[in-house]
Amino acid sequence: MVRKSVAIIGAGVSGLAAGKVLLEDGFDITIFDRHKTLGGIWSPDWAYVHQHTQTIASLMEFSNLHDTEVETASGDHETFEFDLIVVATGLFSTPEKPNFPGQNKFSGSIQHITDIKSEDQLKNKRVIVIGGAKSAVDMATLAAMHANYGFSRIFTHIFDPFPNAPHSAAFYFFHRVFSFVFTKITDSIANFLISKYKSDLFADEKFIPKGSIRNAHNIMRLTKEFVTMIRENRIIRKLASIDEIVDKTTIRLDSGELLQADLIICATGFIETLTKTLVRNTTRSTSDEGIDLDLYRQIIPIGIPNIAFIGLPAPLHTWMFYEVQCHWMSDYFLSRIKLPNTEKEMLEEIETTRQFIYKMFKRKSYYFQYYWLEPMEIYLRDMGLSLYRTNNWISEYFGVYRPKRLSTLHDERKAKAENKTINFWYFSFQHTILLFLFLLFICFFF
Repeated sequence: MVRKSVAIIGAGVSGLAAGKVLLEDGFDITIFDRHKTLGGIWSPDWAYVHQHTQTIASLMEFSNLHDTEVETASGDHETFEFDLIVVATGLFSTPEKPNFPGQNKFSGSIQHITDIKSEDQLKNKRVIVIGGAKSAVDMATLAAMHANYGFSRIFTHIFDPFPNAPHSAAFYFFHRVFSFVFTKITDSIANFLISKYKSDLFADEKFIPKGSIRNAHNIMRLTKEFVTMIRENRIIRKLASIDEIVDKTTIRLDSGELLQADLIICATGFIETLTKTLVRNTTRSTSDEGIDLDLYRQIIPIGIPNIAFIGLPAPLHTWMFYEVQCHWMSDYFLSRIKLPNTEKEMLEEIETTRQFIYKMFKRKSYYFQYYWLEPMEIYLRDMGLSLYRTNNWISEYFGVYRPKRLSTLHDERKAKAENKTINFWYFSFQHTILLFLFLLFICFFF
């Protein structure tokens, strides 16, 4: 069998996962990235000082990973030919840094948060942080100082069923008949999360969350340090935008209020970008939200068999999710995935998912938010692999879903391709009931 060559564009989380899976499956891979360090937005080139995740550390890892050899390009133009291309550039590689009227008058510094690499940049400074999400909370806390949870499988079952997910008939029945119960549960969780620090966070009626738990920012974990800085009045919150920079240190808000600052930090995230050449050749839908690519399973463009996109969906537990995506992609390149019979069927599935995500979050189809397990299990089902990743129903449904559960995917896929039987025994809830009845029978009659 001739080994196929693959170019992977991007050496972030999804690009490294793609390289690992394709290498194990016998492809010759080359990963390209414009930065000197690996890791994408988690690399030293992009990470701000003390950047950390809100997720348990053991969830932000791969099930395993190969050593990587890095070669720096000479800078000369070179041409390469490959059999297959994997686009793993993600959506967020261009920092969004606003321009402000009068910013040329400002004697201080205006920085994107990714440019803050040291606490020394913040010391003895009057700092304005623009933004209201996690990175803004991190930077506001750090600036004020100087001038663990996980999801189990059962938790995902309280949300509306994801389209085409491999749920049981009973699951769909309960969600259809008792939908009000699940709505009550999600609303209760949202109310708890929103009110947890209410006396400290919302007393001044700033930044009161709008919506429910379906708003990802409302389930953002606030640190004790952030709350402490608010109590001590070292973080002052303003629900406003910058109208103009008046002079060397004076900033006027759209409310008319004037603030003094030496440093403006834009915790404004990244501009959503896609590889333009590939986008032009990929069918897509356009809405108020912008361009949304028509990708089957959020991976393959219809009618272009030698290209795959990895890392576009933005769910919780991205590292695990992208790893499973890469296994599906590799099976697709190896002609093991059974696709729908017609392009029309593929487009219908894409549109169903797009409408569902827009209904839930008012976002594009790849913003999965807290939907991580169901799409992941769709990939597992497509590959013909077991959805159960432990050996009993208690650990399966109530244990934290960690990357270790995915460590045997390559061997499982290989065995299936070779028509070998995989010895796997799962102690289900039904087994528990049968065992209980058997013991009851023994006790009653003997």
